[in-house]
Amino acid sequence: MRRNETKRRRLYFYPGFQPSFVWGLGGAVLAAGLAALLSMTILLVVQGREVVPNIFPLLLGFNIIVVLGLLSIVYWVALFVSHRMGGPLYRMEVLFKDLGEGRLNHKVSLRRDDQLHHVAEALNQGVSGLRQRLEELRRQARQLEDVTDPHELREQAKLLGRHIDDLFVL
Repeated sequence: MRRNETKRRRLYFYPGFQPSFVWGLGGAVLAAGLAALLSMTILLVVQGREVVPNIFPLLLGFNIIVVLGLLSIVYWVALFVSHRMGGPLYRMEVLFKDLGEGRLNHKVSLRRDDQLHHVAEALNQGVSGLRQRLEELRRQARQLEDVTDPHELREQAKLLGRHIDDLFVL
């Protein structure tokens, strides 16, 4: 458990997802801010008033401050939201690697306010189902140990093979 706690303290702990999410959202805000700045500039120049040279530096500075402020807010909000999705994705990735190595004794546990709880629950149910099927196969394999007749052993092995085919689709 200590291992997961230290990994959660990183700024980006799921590098395939979080940076693109954060920078994509920030880029959208920057594009909107620059479009507003450009349209304001065009509006002021087209009007051709003499007030434009006096107000323009003030409006330009104000808009730049607003755009930078929005970028900062969007960055931290996007980072917070991506942690709520990236954390569960990272934990599920670890569980999938464990499954690939044959370890069926782990579960995905998420914080209360993380996203993707339904996906984690489905994954945990899948692992539980695999564990139950494996226990059934172990039970049948133990029954084979008691068989002494070679013909009966062969028949039991065929039954076990069919049962494996029923339990798993490969």
